[in-house]
Amino acid sequence: MTFEKLLFSDMLKQAALEYGEKPAVTCQKVTMTYSQLEAASDACALNLIRRGLKKGDRAVLWGFNDLAWTISFYGIIKAGGVAVLMNYGLKAEDVNALTRMVGASCGIIGGNTISIKDPAAAAKSLVMAGVPQEKVFPSSVFGNLEKIPELSEEDKELLSKAKDDRDPKDTQVIIYTTGTTSIPKAVELSSYSILSNVEGVLDMLGEDVNSRLCLALPMFHSYGLLVMNAYLSLGNHVFLTPLLKAEILRDMIVGYSIEDMTSVGAVYGMLTQLPDFEESIAGRLKTCIVGGGFTTPVEMMRLEKTFDGAKILVGYGQTECSPVISVESPKDPLERRAFSVGHPLKNIEVKIWNEQTGFAAQGDIGEIIVKGPTLMNGYYGLPEEQQPFDRDGWLHTGDLGRIAMDGMLQFAGRIKDIIIRSGENISPVEIERVLLQEPSIREAKVLGAPHPIWGESVEACLVLRTDQLDQEDLRARLKKKLASFKIPSHFFLFGSFPLNSNGKLDQRGLKTEMLRRLNELAIAAALDEGLRILDLKLKNRHYSIVPACSMIEELAGELGFNKAKSQRIRLSVEEMLTDRINNAYDDSGEIRMEVILMPQWLRLRFTDKGKAYRLDGEDASISAKIILANVDAYTSGTNKNMETQYSLDYQYKEDFDVKAYLMR
Repeated sequence: MTFEKLLFSDMLKQAALEYGEKPAVTCQKVTMTYSQLEAASDACALNLIRRGLKKGDRAVLWGFNDLAWTISFYGIIKAGGVAVLMNYGLKAEDVNALTRMVGASCGIIGGNTISIKDPAAAAKSLVMAGVPQEKVFPSSVFGNLEKIPELSEEDKELLSKAKDDRDPKDTQVIIYTTGTTSIPKAVELSSYSILSNVEGVLDMLGEDVNSRLCLALPMFHSYGLLVMNAYLSLGNHVFLTPLLKAEILRDMIVGYSIEDMTSVGAVYGMLTQLPDFEESIAGRLKTCIVGGGFTTPVEMMRLEKTFDGAKILVGYGQTECSPVISVESPKDPLERRAFSVGHPLKNIEVKIWNEQTGFAAQGDIGEIIVKGPTLMNGYYGLPEEQQPFDRDGWLHTGDLGRIAMDGMLQFAGRIKDIIIRSGENISPVEIERVLLQEPSIREAKVLGAPHPIWGESVEACLVLRTDQLDQEDLRARLKKKLASFKIPSHFFLFGSFPLNSNGKLDQRGLKTEMLRRLNELAIAAALDEGLRILDLKLKNRHYSIVPACSMIEELAGELGFNKAKSQRIRLSVEEMLTDRINNAYDDSGEIRMEVILMPQWLRLRFTDKGKAYRLDGEDASISAKIILANVDAYTSGTNKNMETQYSLDYQYKEDFDVKAYLMR
């Protein structure tokens, strides 16, 4: 096939004509042949057309990998629609927002994390986003293989009209970026871009594409969609599973003698943890295609040896590139594959760009930029200035890399991930590689955090192989390998890193948790010294003390003090201010009131330039006696400016956690 000139419908029709009754897709022990897939997707398209789907309409497809999803995808395309592929793990409110983003007017709902619990809630989220109720369908409507009617002449004419004037370069698929580091964007792809990518990937893999594939990637993801179309274009047999569980994948691989698999590194690692891995899986697979790569070259080499005979092939890309930019060749030795993300595809151009000097020399690090037929049509709804293309048509990936002397692409991190500490540009990947040389560390992710002096600090998130980590010892060893400004300020330990529904690191979620812990440390340190949350200056004689007293009473209630105690605290403040105004000054002055949170108590500190006296002396005023009757502790003295200072302390209730209060 000449892929780039085909519509998806043309590709599938040619495959059906050539491979007919060969098995195309199997899911949950039900198999669909190429002829059945062609006929079922025709029936789905006709159903959608008759229910009002018009050419160019955007139709949400929201469900797990299964036969109905596959039929619905090709059906939407054949009906002339644009398939909007929705992450099956999203919350209803997220689906609502993303549906509104692209103005979808139709929706097909299969199994997803919402519909499993409440099918009505999943449909409601689309209706609330503006999709008419009568155009929201369960995918089961299109997944019945037993009732596929023959096409009438009228049917053929309707399908032909839906295809008329459709160019392979027209947008036919919208896939959202994962949004692990930013708000998701709606990427517009075409059959031209995706099938051009299929052609480039198959050319690189050559004869190492085998007849049976376990597709353990979600098909709403561009990598899963690409691999499915690649294997179907060759007449191969694709095996799907709605759930990515190790036991299910093992039974599929063994039961169907599967030779190839595609998934993320975490899923391959999950399989090796099966107690019967050696007996059931090791030695069976021949080609293992990996999206997302591995944490270290050593991890990849270890995994390939564990799988005993399989070639582990890492691909690199972005949804915006349909998605593969480079992929490893099975002919490359393991030690070269382990340190790269493969060869750039032959039908695209890949360069390294330096903002100051232009195209970089071979071996130099810079931004990876791409040009060719696999590029997206753009981000839906965004103006030209927010698109990632330059005036010469190069797509700027935002990723750092270099092309090695052997022509293979090496990934060096995200431009946005670069940490700028006191003017120094720091690559997190460099630090991560050093950390992962430590036998006690299984996974490492280095992130930047805002810092008031350095601009950003270097922070490390770790998953350990052992129960404990001597952080000072680790810091000492790192100093022998890294410049001092690259040493992480803190090491945050995790049982495991959060993953998104694609099985990739949820970097945004990890950073949120890291910043929360960093904030907790900062709060704890501040509390030890006293965290001042309020600092008021009250004019003596001319300032009404009522607002200040009311504010203190309200704050006391927030800090867990009961109503009676809060009123007593208010009374203390009122009497203190009254006493200072009436007795400390001959002329007008100023009273400073600070509210300070301590680990175990609330401190109210009063400072002024009036004359000092002892609240607990024999000549103490009525106000002083009231104050002392209501505080848990009291101190007085002068500060470094020789100003009079009084501190009133109130013990928190035992069940009140001031750190948790501040973390809200």
